[in-house]
Amino acid sequence: MSESWKVIDLINATKSFFEKKGIADTARLDAELLLAEVLGCERIDLYLRFDQAVDEPQRSEFRELVRQRGDRRPTKQILGRCEFMSHTFTVTPDVLVPRPDTETLVESVLAELPDAPPSVCDICTGSGNIAVSIALARPDASLHATDLSAKALDVARLNAEKHGVLDRVTFAAGDLFEPLADCGLTGSVDCVVSNPPYVSESELAGLMPEVAKYEPHEALLSGDAGMSHTARILADAADFLRAGALLAIEISPHIAERAVAAAEAGDVYEDVRIVRDLGKAERVLMARKRG
Repeated sequence: MSESWKVIDLINATKSFFEKKGIADTARLDAELLLAEVLGCERIDLYLRFDQAVDEPQRSEFRELVRQRGDRRPTKQILGRCEFMSHTFTVTPDVLVPRPDTETLVESVLAELPDAPPSVCDICTGSGNIAVSIALARPDASLHATDLSAKALDVARLNAEKHGVLDRVTFAAGDLFEPLADCGLTGSVDCVVSNPPYVSESELAGLMPEVAKYEPHEALLSGDAGMSHTARILADAADFLRAGALLAIEISPHIAERAVAAAEAGDVYEDVRIVRDLGKAERVLMARKRG
């Protein structure tokens, strides 16, 4: 590269490079976020520094981040952080990058938690973004969060500690509800919330490279139909929920109809409904345990 490359030159060149790599919608945004990271400033500050020369050590660091993004690694994973519910969460390759769609799940839960101090179980907690966000919004809440991945729980604990709620969120490693068997929660929980795997095996090849290549498949895939985890949560949550308590599960629009049918089968749940996200997609399955 030229010795006189300025901020604006790097942004424009990187934007073109990303577009050639198939990163069209966020090409400039990604270029600016990565350059701001290298320069140690906020993205907005770049607009006041367009004519600033960038020295070779910084350009070298920037080139490495650009190389990773050009290989379709998610920008938020490169940066190691993500905004969710107006809070910053640490993310690593061991967890899914929190999506804006999941804010619909959290907001739906917060709108229906009881006024009394609630007990909440977060199943498949991943980065802990759901449990931590609920704990921050409800300082009176007590939470139990589980995940099959011990590495994911390390990230979740880090986020809980960073946001000052580690004393109210108990983390446990294991498959869905198994770690909660001896926690004395039977029939007493006010809400079970989960963003479980819900991608079918056949859908994997059609996912964006950022997801298929870089995010943990164990947090994405749920059997041939994408329903395995959702069906198990519906079956097992009833043991922990008190009568009238809330169950909220993030789903794919592809399984919405089947998820509703599964929730309505038998005589376990009532008030079964779907909440749509901001993009109008069927995103959250809501239900209450019958009294």
